[in-house]
Amino acid sequence: MSINILYLIDAFETNYPRDQNYIIKYMVERGHNVTIITSRNPRFECYDFSLLPRVKILRFPILGRFRRALIYFNPSMFKLPLQSFDVIHSFTFFTFSSIYALAFRGRVKLIRSEISYPGSPTFLKARSNGTMYSWLTDIYKKCYDYYTAYNELEARSLELLGFPKERVVIVKLMIDFDKFSRLSKPKFGDEVSIGVIARVSPEKGLHRLIPIMKSIKSSSPEVLKKIRLLLAGRIDHQRYAFQVLTSLSKLLKERFVYMGEMASPYKFYKMIDVMIVPSVIETGAITVLEGMAAGKIVVASDIYPINLYIKHGYNGFLFRSYENVVEVLRQIVAMNVELKSIAARAQDYARKHCYKTVCQTLEKIYAQS
Repeated sequence: MSINILYLIDAFETNYPRDQNYIIKYMVERGHNVTIITSRNPRFECYDFSLLPRVKILRFPILGRFRRALIYFNPSMFKLPLQSFDVIHSFTFFTFSSIYALAFRGRVKLIRSEISYPGSPTFLKARSNGTMYSWLTDIYKKCYDYYTAYNELEARSLELLGFPKERVVIVKLMIDFDKFSRLSKPKFGDEVSIGVIARVSPEKGLHRLIPIMKSIKSSSPEVLKKIRLLLAGRIDHQRYAFQVLTSLSKLLKERFVYMGEMASPYKFYKMIDVMIVPSVIETGAITVLEGMAAGKIVVASDIYPINLYIKHGYNGFLFRSYENVVEVLRQIVAMNVELKSIAARAQDYARKHCYKTVCQTLEKIYAQS
């Protein structure tokens, strides 16, 4: 039986693989009726019909922002609460969508938490009495039926905040494992292609590549001769991007290529052997799972939630210092580690995050409507 589902998403990027995109893809494939309410964005809405022809996407103009939350509105929105949906699913805590979802009638209401681990800044804000975050948290407890969490740590945060344990559902970060796992495996020969795919902005830690490459150049010139660095991603901060790209170009010369924003990540993963994720902060770190699913060797920051996915030296590598990265790259280039075994174990782990498996849990909750 088909279910009428309404998704509320502050900023919906149609052509980028995100957990909400995979959830929508799965529900459409299962024959459910999907409506999305989100904000206007010409960069992405041009893909709405071509990528999601069976989905009703309603985009409204942005009136402004409240901190990071987009405020989008149109008078016609007042007509929408008159419709009744089986399921209302909002993305995410502390957004305009999470409040607007309360205006709709639905037999089951869910919200994605993104509250992070116990002790994180977001968790502490939600726990502080008298703040906007704690006020919203109290509203969510009263008005939503289920709360989705990415992992056990996030589920624990919700429980500590007073959310009923039986209503907290773990919906893992997800990827299209079938597509990524079909990509060609690394071929370590005379040259190793190292890839970084991320928005060019400070939180993604791309500036950390500069001291890493400087260290390789000074301490291991033989390694530098065997690597090529490929960087892909849209520029979010012009000045930051100029500094990073200029420095890397001077250091590596023809061995550095900035590929810009790529329409499809698959092309990027086909080109690389090793993936570096130098992020300072991450919410989900979906690129780590994509790289693992593609059978690439992933070298990533030892931060949450990346360190939930990677076991150092087993299915990838974690680093806390530039020296750690240099040593790992030296081992990889010299073939001093069991690269094929590490890549195979990475793929086995990433398989657990396949959207076709993860979304089954969500669909069961939807079916309760």
